[in-house]
Amino acid sequence: MVRIYDRDRQEWVGRERERELAALHERDAARQRSARRGVVAVLAACGLAFGVWALGWKDEPGPTVYLTDRQPAQGPGTDAGEGDTAPPPPTGGPPPAYEKVVDPQDGYRLAVPRGWIRSRNTGLNGVVILNYRSPDDTRRLQLYEVSEPTPDASLRAFLDDTVVPKSAGFKQLSLTHPAGGPGPAARLSYLTDRITDEPDIGTWHVVDHRFEATNGKLYALTGYGADADGRKDERELVATALKWFCPPLAPCSDPD
Repeated sequence: MVRIYDRDRQEWVGRERERELAALHERDAARQRSARRGVVAVLAACGLAFGVWALGWKDEPGPTVYLTDRQPAQGPGTDAGEGDTAPPPPTGGPPPAYEKVVDPQDGYRLAVPRGWIRSRNTGLNGVVILNYRSPDDTRRLQLYEVSEPTPDASLRAFLDDTVVPKSAGFKQLSLTHPAGGPGPAARLSYLTDRITDEPDIGTWHVVDHRFEATNGKLYALTGYGADADGRKDERELVATALKWFCPPLAPCSDPD
């Protein structure tokens, strides 16, 4: 499979789209069968079979490699406050200023800040990349499915400069392996001085969380924002989306 990294746009691009309409038709048929049989979990494996490469400062390379459990020492410039705690919610819903959304086309459930604008890109082999942006375009939440066998492998490939070229202002802050989810997870925090086609807000702070969901598939939830206003908001953005995340066709109750 040919994959090309566009250095100017900082994204992987492909030569043609997958037959997206056929995939969506298959999803709708699966949902109808699910309603008749009442066995939603069995159909989870028959859900959206999209490709798994990222756009917009995302890598999805081919090599299968694994990370050793290395983590930068905390010090000046590191993300010492790294955590994955969402703000306390009111009774019966997401935290204040957030809302629960179920994607109308792809079926993902998550929580995003109220008033954020959804966009949808289709990449190589029909991979779906969802973006939710603040009205002023200075903050963003991105969701997509990844292809490597583990979250560690996916982030290791991203950190390889021979696979994904970095800007001069790229700086790794921390690499952690949060526990408590349904499967393994890895989280990379970094700074970068620019992201093509995004506004010039100075240095960007990025939290890239890759994880195994309840359906056994691997996903990335990535938060972007200005480093100048602190780093807590990107961590909170990812933590809240992750807490409310549910993959397509999977049976999920609302979190406590």
